[in-house]
Formats: sequence, C-alpha cells, structure tokens
Amino acid sequence: MRSSPAERRNRAKNRVDQPRRLNVNVAVGAGFLIAAMFVTSGLWKDGSRALLSVNIPDQVFFQFVLRHALDVLSGDAAPFFSTRMNAPHGVNLMANTVILGLGIPLAPVTAIWGPQISFAVLLVLGLAGTATAWYWFLRRHVTTSTVAAAAGAALCGFGPGMISQANGHPNWTAQFLVPFLVHRALRMGEPGRCLRNGVVLGLLVTAQAFVNEEVLLYTVLASAAFLAAYAALTWPAQRAAIRPVLATAGIAALVGGALLAYPLWSQFFGPQSFRGLPPGASAYGADLASFAAFPRLSLGGNIDAVRLLAPNAAEENTFLGWPLLAVLALAVTGWLWQRALVRALLATGALFAIFALGKQVSAGGERTALPGLWRPLGQLPLLESVVPVRFGLVLLPVAGALLALAIEAVARLPRMGELPVRRLAYALIVLALVPLLPLPLLTHRGMPVPRFVTEGTWRAYVPAGSTLVTVPVTSSSHSDGMHWSAQSGADFTFPGGYFIGPGRLPGTATFGPPPRPSDLLLAAVAEGAKAPRVTARMREGLIADLRFWRAGALVLSDREPRADVLRELVDDLVDDEGVRTGGVTVWNVAPLVTPTA
Repeated sequence: MRSSPAERRNRAKNRVDQPRRLNVNVAVGAGFLIAAMFVTSGLWKDGSRALLSVNIPDQVFFQFVLRHALDVLSGDAAPFFSTRMNAPHGVNLMANTVILGLGIPLAPVTAIWGPQISFAVLLVLGLAGTATAWYWFLRRHVTTSTVAAAAGAALCGFGPGMISQANGHPNWTAQFLVPFLVHRALRMGEPGRCLRNGVVLGLLVTAQAFVNEEVLLYTVLASAAFLAAYAALTWPAQRAAIRPVLATAGIAALVGGALLAYPLWSQFFGPQSFRGLPPGASAYGADLASFAAFPRLSLGGNIDAVRLLAPNAAEENTFLGWPLLAVLALAVTGWLWQRALVRALLATGALFAIFALGKQVSAGGERTALPGLWRPLGQLPLLESVVPVRFGLVLLPVAGALLALAIEAVARLPRMGELPVRRLAYALIVLALVPLLPLPLLTHRGMPVPRFVTEGTWRAYVPAGSTLVTVPVTSSSHSDGMHWSAQSGADFTFPGGYFIGPGRLPGTATFGPPPRPSDLLLAAVAEGAKAPRVTARMREGLIADLRFWRAGALVLSDREPRADVLRELVDDLVDDEGVRTGGVTVWNVAPLVTPTA
C-alpha cells in the first residue's frame, strides 16, 4: 500500500530533525558530565590521596568495597562476605551495600588507578548518568520541551539531596536505573505484554539491588504511591489495567526473587547478619524548616544556618529552598492543578515528605511533641532498616517533573499586550534555581599509605593466619586498616573496621564490632585522653585481646597525631620497644599470642 503525500512529508521531516535532536541530546548529556566533573573537582585535584572533608569514613568504606569487587573477579574473595575486615568474625557485605553492580564494571579502573580514582569516576558517572536518565524519562513521559526536560533532569541529578549524598555515598548518587524502573512500572498495565514487561522489570530490580537496595525500596514505594494516586484520580479508566499490573508484578517478583534468593539469604540469615539499624541512625529525620532552606553546598547555602536542620552534611535530602517551592506552588495553582498527573505527583511528594520527618517531628532544630507518621511504620520488617530522612530524596524527581511542566506551561502562555509575561515567568524560575546551583565537594589531601605496607614489609611480621592490628584499632574514627588495605591492595587481615554488624544483644546492630578493652583504651588516648599508668591488669587485657584478634603485629603510623604518646603507651603494654620502619612503628606480638613452652 502506497503512503500518502502527508506521510512522506512527515518521514522526510523526521529524517531532517533526527540529527538535530541527537545533537541536542548529546549536548545535554555533555553538560551534565561537565557539571559532575565540576562538583567532584577536588577529588581529581589530589588524585589517589583526595579525601572528602566531611565524610572520610564512608569514602574509605566504599574504596574498600571497590577493591573487594576486584578481588571477587580475581577469585580471591567471596562476593557477599569479607574475612579481611573485623577479624576474626568478618563482615556481611551484602548487608553493608557491597555495590557489586558498580564495583565489578569499574574493576579495570580500580586495577589500574586504584579505588580512589574508581570512587571519583563513580561519583561523576552517578551524578551525570542519573541526570541523563531522568532527561530521557521526562522527554518520554512528561514534556516535549528539551529545555524543560533538561531543567527538570538537572534538578533530579544535581539537586541538593544528590549533592549532599555525594559526600561519601556513591551508591545513592548512582540512581541512573531508577528512571527506567519507573518507566517499566508505568507500562505494567499494557495488555498482552505481561511476560515481557515482567521479565524486564525483574531484571532491572535485580540490577538495582546490587547498586543500592534502599534506593530500590524507595522506588518501589514511590511508584506504588504514584500509581495508586493516579488510578484513584482517573478511575474508572484504569479499571482494565488492574489485571495486567498484577500479572506483571507477579512475574517481576518471580524473576527478581529467583535471582536474588541467595544474596538475600546471605544478607538476612548468613554469617554476621543483623536486624535494624544502629542506635541513632533510625532517628534521622528531616526538620520542617529544612524544606525551605538552602543546602550548605549551594550558592545560597550557609553552613551555620543549616547545621541544626540535618543529621549531618551527607543527609541534606529535603533542602529545596523557599523560592523553588514558591514558584512550583504558583505554577500548580495557576496552570497545572487540573492535570491528574500533577495531583498524583503532589500526593506522592506530600506522602514522602511526611515519611522523611521520621519518628518525631522537629522544627528549627528543636524536637516538637508531634509524633511522626514513620513511628508505627518504622517497626515493620525491611522498613526497620530505613533511614527516614532519605525519603526526602523522592522529592527531587517530583520537583523535577513539576519544574519541567511549569517551564512547558510558561512557553504556552498567551501574549498580554506589551507585558512580557513569558520573560517574567522565566526570570522567576531562573531566580528560584540560582540559589540551588551546586558548589564543589569539600576535599583535602590525605596521608599516603606507609611504605611498610606498600613495599610488603608487613609480611615479615604478619604470618599466614595472623592479623595486622592498627594502633588505634581500625574504626570509623581511625580508618588506617581499611585505608591501607583498599589503597594498596595488600591482603592482610585486620580487626575492627567501619561497617554495620550485630550488636552484643541478639537482634541489635552496631557500627563496627562491639569494642574490646584495649580498643577503648587506645582510641581514648588517640583522641586526647591522658595515657594511664600501665598495670598488670592492662597487660593481661591486651594479651587477651591480641589472642582474640589472632594478632601478628601492632602497627602505629608515624603520621598519627598522637604517635609519640601512643608509642610510649604500647611500649609499656607489650613490655618491649617497637621497631621504626617504613613510616610506622611495629611491635611483633606473636610471642604474646602463642608463647613458647
């Protein structure tokens, strides 16, 4: 059958427009990549020694798991468990965000340039990739305007919550699969395609689980909330979609469940598994005042003004700024309210904003008497492991979609005589976004790994089956063991570490292992306490701890701030002088652990 002249003209027009659209899309993606390089510029300036000033522990942890992914590929490590940290028990990495879905693709970068460069690459690709994926989604589902989609996607990928999470949480900035998950969720109602859609959705769920399970949980909850709100607003037109939605969801659950069965068993029932969160983390909630405030790493930010409005610098997830909220409110009330899509977005955003307030509502840095909606929900299985303030990250895609719709609506405004209404509206939108423009992450130059480790001297002091015990013992505050292992690739085992593991009581969780007496003593002195007079009981306690850790050597970095005080203390504790070599002081404690007859 021959095509009509109109169809031939449309095909010819599409052929002419396609290269132009491709060039525009490439330009948008390149802009996102440049923005990501700008935000992470400090990590590139100091290369392998660059450290995030506000969150070193999480950065070191992710360097460790990036090195772990390389070891998994080489066959030197199990995928979901590490025996290298927290001797003699090890660490359940599946329960600690092992990010194999990111670490394995980046393994060549880790092998050639080290885990710190992999960490920086991961942040760049995460921020730029997330913005680019949302740009694709917004163009496909929300707006036909390139400018509107680019602006909304920029807010999704570089909004305050994402820049805040870039302070040590690359698993949270790597949300480039989320738009595709939402896209597939929106297609669940297609009749006759349940099997195909379910399998694809199940595979996407599996992939996201190996990037960040918590992001996956929020995506599922947000998609369900949006679809429920949209269905309620457009009923009964959605009645026919119920059966294919349920069928697709069932197939996706079967596919994802089969592929994730063993990893999830390892996480919840394997060695060193735990339930819930350490004390304090589950109480992290958003402050009511934070929604209208500017984040610290933005043009409009002020550290002193926001210090009390967020749990820490890496969790400023709800800081949208009052100008953007005002502009979006104006656009919704003036032009967008009649659209079911907009009302469903607002319902979803409101629900997750309430969730983000946590178990107890705070306002202006003070706790109020109002209980949060999350208080009863936070006791449920799976939800007991959620940090409530992170629900605020769902607000970025909601705000991004509303921003795209607002810009598109402005473009359609009619002329009103000589009054430049469109220009004024565009100016308001720009002025609302300018204070949120991100600033580079704060970084500084860290200390190099001692030659004692990089040159392999440690092997003479730590025989097979023994551990290298750092002074003080490796923890969130003193990360030498993890840092040296990750950066050098040296395969020594060490006690302690920064991770979440089981607490002393059944059914509890804690950061790091429950501390031992010598651990507490060395940490206290390292942090400024006066070194005590060594007693026989202290020596006996140290020996008991060394035997528990199966220690081969105690190692103190010369660059430890109180190295002289700690060196003298350990000399007294082991009744022997340490050997200065390769940038450290080392004590051979094997005779104390396995005394000769």
